[in-house]
Amino acid sequence: MSLSTPRVRPPWLAPEIDAFSTRYTSFITMNPFAQGGWGQGQSGDSLSNNGSGTAPSIFGALPSLPVSTSIPRSMQPDSVTYQFTSFNTTILNCSVIGPQSRVAYRIVTETSVPSCTIWKDNESRSIAMVQWQPNATLEIRGVAPRQRVRDWLRLSPDQSRRTMEVRGTQYAWAPMEGFICLYKAQSSAPRVLARIARAPTMVLLELTQEAIQLSLLEPALVATVMFVCGHNID
Repeated sequence: MSLSTPRVRPPWLAPEIDAFSTRYTSFITMNPFAQGGWGQGQSGDSLSNNGSGTAPSIFGALPSLPVSTSIPRSMQPDSVTYQFTSFNTTILNCSVIGPQSRVAYRIVTETSVPSCTIWKDNESRSIAMVQWQPNATLEIRGVAPRQRVRDWLRLSPDQSRRTMEVRGTQYAWAPMEGFICLYKAQSSAPRVLARIARAPTMVLLELTQEAIQLSLLEPALVATVMFVCGHNID
């Protein structure tokens, strides 16, 4: 498997991640989304869903993220929005358009090893990887060492939110008024730092300038895909 062109192992990737193609050659002909009890119709989010207008639940027990009929208004005048669009069947193969209306990131699921999804920046550098088998694990450059997705996006005991840690700070994602919103978990007066919305043909991630300064962009890009891809991450 090639993580970049030319093929150079990024120093942030653990050797076992770099050796993924060797260890998982036997999975080439398998459907990675048939594993783990995900079942039919949960192999990704094509935005067509099942005709009900709702996507699979992002938290299991929590409500699904509804589809907005129009592009939501910005939270703040200087907030930035990234659009997940140009879906090739699912959000696991798509382009991410940045605020300058240019492709800022690409999300690719390698055809030779379909159980591996990679996030790449506009210079084709790998910034994150999710290995779907045998259990969903991820690694994010400079943010999260290799670990289970469910440990990085940990579901709260009351199933009301998921928490993630970025640079030593705990943040929480929770559904609010048709969005999935991000805020500091321990704040006495939490402010929305980012939010995810669904439109008919795209998924939107909006971040405040504070979120950008806190280096939340790339972790939020990964979390967005985890929430709307339709897979069981637990």
